[in-house]
Amino acid sequence: MLNKQLITVFVLVQLLIFPNIMGNKPVEPDKEGIVKGKVFDGKSKQPVEYATVAIYSSIDNSVITGTISDQNGEFKIKGLKPGSFYIVVSFMGYEDNRFDDIIIDRGRTLVDLGEIKLGAGRTALDEVEVVAERQSVEFKIDKKVVSVGKQMTSASLSAIEVLENVPSVRVDIEGNVSLRGSTGFTVLIDGKPTVLEPSDALRQTPASTIENIEIITNPSAKYQPDGTAGIINIITKKNRTQGVQGLVNLKGGSFGSYGGDFLLNWRKKRTNFYIGGDYNNRPFPGESYSERRTTADGITTIIKADGDNERSYNGGGLRTGFDWDITQRDFFSVGLRYGNYQMKSNSELNYLTTTMPEDDLVEELSLNDSERGGDYVSITGNYQHKFAQKGHELNAQVNYRYRDGDEFSKNVLQDAAGIINDGSKTTEKGPSGRWELRLDYTKPVGESDKFEAGFQGRSSESEDVTELYWYESDQQDLILQSDKSNNTKYNRNIYALYTTYNGNLGNFGYQAGLRGEYTFREITSVKENDRYTIDRFDYFPTLHLSYKLPKDHQVMASYSRRIDRPRGYYLEPFITWEDMYNVRQGNPDLKPEYIDALELAYLKQWEKSQLSLEAYYRVTHNKVERIKSVYEEGILLSTVANVGTDYALGLEAMYNVPLFKWWEVNLMGNIYDYRIEGVKNDESFERSSFNWSSRVNNTFRLNKRSQLQFNGNYDSPSITSQGESKGYYTLNAAFRMDFMDRKLSATLQARDLFGTARHESITEEPDFYNYQKRIRSAPVISFTLSYRINNFIQKRRNGNRGNDSGGMEEEF
Repeated sequence: MLNKQLITVFVLVQLLIFPNIMGNKPVEPDKEGIVKGKVFDGKSKQPVEYATVAIYSSIDNSVITGTISDQNGEFKIKGLKPGSFYIVVSFMGYEDNRFDDIIIDRGRTLVDLGEIKLGAGRTALDEVEVVAERQSVEFKIDKKVVSVGKQMTSASLSAIEVLENVPSVRVDIEGNVSLRGSTGFTVLIDGKPTVLEPSDALRQTPASTIENIEIITNPSAKYQPDGTAGIINIITKKNRTQGVQGLVNLKGGSFGSYGGDFLLNWRKKRTNFYIGGDYNNRPFPGESYSERRTTADGITTIIKADGDNERSYNGGGLRTGFDWDITQRDFFSVGLRYGNYQMKSNSELNYLTTTMPEDDLVEELSLNDSERGGDYVSITGNYQHKFAQKGHELNAQVNYRYRDGDEFSKNVLQDAAGIINDGSKTTEKGPSGRWELRLDYTKPVGESDKFEAGFQGRSSESEDVTELYWYESDQQDLILQSDKSNNTKYNRNIYALYTTYNGNLGNFGYQAGLRGEYTFREITSVKENDRYTIDRFDYFPTLHLSYKLPKDHQVMASYSRRIDRPRGYYLEPFITWEDMYNVRQGNPDLKPEYIDALELAYLKQWEKSQLSLEAYYRVTHNKVERIKSVYEEGILLSTVANVGTDYALGLEAMYNVPLFKWWEVNLMGNIYDYRIEGVKNDESFERSSFNWSSRVNNTFRLNKRSQLQFNGNYDSPSITSQGESKGYYTLNAAFRMDFMDRKLSATLQARDLFGTARHESITEEPDFYNYQKRIRSAPVISFTLSYRINNFIQKRRNGNRGNDSGGMEEEF
């Protein structure tokens, strides 16, 4: 009862606030005073990022406002009232640069300081206390950039938890991520593909190592077109300031979770070296309940199971790299990532099996263990040459990725006396490797246009060996079933050419692109000596448009065609036993999904707030879904099929506003109508649902050194071709305090305060019914300590050299 009352009060507060938010009147642009400029290193002529720009009153020397320079050294301060000021531009290790007699009045509303050159200082400079918050989400013509530093409630966890508060993304209790309702998306780490599955890669990336997350729902032709819904690009922290700097995080929490990570960076003149590492152990205990009813040959079997379970994710990795500015126009870098990951699940479930019409009843204890993991490595080399013309450049990138993964699942049934009645074990082993080559050329045309073209090649090989063991009572052991074991080899090559052209005509901006891809794929079943090949050419056009309206209004539109290739195990033609009650079979004739996506966005900027509205329409052809059916008495078969076409028509909205200097509110919502139609089990079908989700984030700045944050999430029910998943809500909180002149910070988090997060789903057909529910133990408490060595300042980037790549784990 108390939980419901608290939730009711929370919702009412937000509803009372919202009308006041929408009532805020924007500052009239023609009454604002604006100061802008660009900060350079006086010796190297390179832009200085994070330089402090402070504006003081000439009357009483008080700080009026301020900001920091961006990655290009540029800054712009708006909203200055008429008056007399002086400006101080500073950065640690440089001498201050002061500008006096700055006057803002009706006759002069724009002050351009031009190029500001900073000279090296002899002593350390005192820092000016300037609070310059970035927007939590920045919008660009082809992507949304989410500032992770503002997500305190996920600071000690992984990228999965960060995404819970990101527009367009939904994360369920199991950590499964969907982008605008689709689980088909690409994950990049620093613009480079990952050898891991998308969700695995996100789980293995600590939130404390992330700088930004880019959500690219309609990528341009420069990006690889894989994934139904687009790309999630994780930008990790990296520093390129002179000297030695670093960042260390230590974390611990409830249910035995612990971890840590570090990043050290050393830069001297034209060389830069960095090394980082992380390790995390994150258990998620909980309870589960399931009910299954199958009918085969006139016999109905009902299996009910309930008990405790625990899923855990642990692993770590190292990353290191070297950057060399060979000349002022030539740059080389190499990066290496190595890691090990383990995902485990164990449960003790009470099974009650009823067989009808005999009405037999059997009670058993099911002991279940599964594990998936292994080593992975990725090495990338980049070369960039800049021509004399600004923006004219050539980039080359070579990347190799390798993964050696093992997987097993074991379940045993015991009677009341502890005697084993039945059991099974499945294993899957096999390495995979992948090469990738990129060549990207960029040439400015005129004053504002740009031409891009490039080549991308991918070559991958992998092998999967699956084995099945059944319990044999006469030997009292699990025995290998050779006739049900398989060996599959995969080979795939993709070669692509792309070109894009973008420019501006006044307030109108445009980008058009075309990409062509040739794919050759071969799958070999060693046991059956069967081969399945694809020899195909595809094309992918893209178009992005923008128009800047008066008074900081902007409209954007885009179109892209994409492809979602099926995963390797989706294509295996044989039966694979997952456990005693579930088997799967792939479909070698499975076609890839082709996606047509349209978007229309409206943006409005006020002095301190931001509103965005994004309408989208997505059509998925050859829709791939998992189809369940009865295999044997009490056993379900899971297959994959092209069931037809699905349609998603929706609207996303986000409003960010500081109600007061100490209180900022961020509201996000997504509503969409989903419809799927086609043929399954030789019968036509059509299903639809209205889906919506909301996010409310409140940040309270208690003083200059401490913040408090609350956020609430709700996800509505959704459907599939055979069932539905239930909706749920969560509430999280976090408190952060900085010490030692912000070198040390401490964050205390509590997630799922009321224990309302759960995964609940139903799948059914006339001959079976399957219900599953899992409730995670809550609340989840965690504590993080972060220490910055030599005032570590992370590098903001629009993209690494050669970073605009795409791709994901092995898909065919």
